[in-house]
Amino acid sequence: MRCEKGDLAKIIYSVWPANLGKIVMVESYIGHFKEGESFDYLEVPCKAPVTDHFWWITAEYGISNGYGETSKAYIADTWLEPLRPLTLKEVEESEEIMSV
Repeated sequence: MRCEKGDLAKIIYSVWPANLGKIVMVESYIGHFKEGESFDYLEVPCKAPVTDHFWWITAEYGISNGYGETSKAYIADTWLEPLRPLTLKEVEESEEIMSV
C-alpha cells in the first residue's frame, strides 16, 4: 500500500475530476475489495470502482461525489499520493545531486 493511517495525501485519480489535486487526511483503513464489490463502512454504502485497498479520507474542503460535496469519503489507495517529509537519506542524496 502507498498510504498509511494519518498521512496527508493528494488525490491523483478520482471518478469525480473536481477532486483531483485535493489534499486529504488518510483517516482509517477500510479493507481490500474487488472491482464492483459492495461494502458498508460507518453505515455508508460503498462500491469498489477498482480492485484495491480502500481508505476513509477527510478534507477541510468538500470532496465531490454523486450526491454533492462531503467532508468524508472512501478512496482507493492507488488513487492517492502520500505527502511525507523527506528522510535524512533522501535529503543527503538530493544535496549530492545538487552539488554536481
